[in-house]
Amino acid sequence: MSQESDFFGMGDMEHIQSSLGDASISNIMNNLDWASVIVPPDCPTGELPIRTDFPGPHFFDAKVDVLGDENKHFVVSSKLNKIFVNLEKVVPFQITWDGTPNLFVRALMVFTEPDQRKLPVRRCVTHRQQDDPTNLTYAHREHVLAMDNVGAVYSVDPSSCRHSVTVPLYLQPGCEYNPINLKFMCMTSCTGGLNRSPTDVIFTLENEYGAVLGRKVIGVKICSCPKRDARKEEQNCGETSTGKRKMKVKREEKTHSAVEGQPMKRVKQELNEFPSSMNLRLTVDCINPEVFSELKEHLAKWNSVKMWEYAAPGVTPTPIIEVNDETAVLPPPDD
Repeated sequence: MSQESDFFGMGDMEHIQSSLGDASISNIMNNLDWASVIVPPDCPTGELPIRTDFPGPHFFDAKVDVLGDENKHFVVSSKLNKIFVNLEKVVPFQITWDGTPNLFVRALMVFTEPDQRKLPVRRCVTHRQQDDPTNLTYAHREHVLAMDNVGAVYSVDPSSCRHSVTVPLYLQPGCEYNPINLKFMCMTSCTGGLNRSPTDVIFTLENEYGAVLGRKVIGVKICSCPKRDARKEEQNCGETSTGKRKMKVKREEKTHSAVEGQPMKRVKQELNEFPSSMNLRLTVDCINPEVFSELKEHLAKWNSVKMWEYAAPGVTPTPIIEVNDETAVLPPPDD
């Protein structure tokens, strides 16, 4: 039995065909003006928004306009597909599609982790306050995403409580993309807001009925030092992909800086007739002046603590470390 006959009896199908007369179902479907059919929206701001890239029939894409120069307020990591940006700083985007008119782009912020994807992303309590400096010229206090474009519309999904911003698209003469400027109005580290959780921005290309025709997902972190955080996450990503783990190294054996790769200090221990005569000599050569200064400060505190041994009867005092120029010397105890 066919699938149609499971739902409709053969008598029902014959009745429908006879009532249509010469106009068969296939003719009706072929002659229908599909351009006028309203496509039901697939809810881009629903409980679980789709997070996969989808160029769609209009070749949709969204990317950061880096302007060819390094920007001190944000860093784009192509390795991580992620933006690292300061609070309330503009990030310019290029929205590209085939130029079809009457389309819109929506920007929606979502949590990345699976156990948090149902939660809407909102600003923290501090940044939502009316007297917060970030709200002096910003009226949408609940929205993390702010758009500096004429015609931007802020909305909240009544079902999922997700916040998004939408703007119509059009191509200016001589330009192949629509520029939009986004600002991020809350920090990733804010308690009661993003709560240090990783987040993504979902850009969706939509028609006037809200049907999704394209999608682009980009990670984002709002932080105080974008360059440092981007470098750290890229390093962690490289270590994870290669399966290598960091190994703890004794401070005495570490001879190079982990950041600059330059020698910071060299520690050499010389043991002469140890332990019989306790003739121990420890030499610390400080190549970096900052390291020497910090070492000298700590040694001064150590010596002051050790002075109590001289007042304790029957206790052999531990030799006090002396500091001369750029060398700290531990002299042997007096006989």
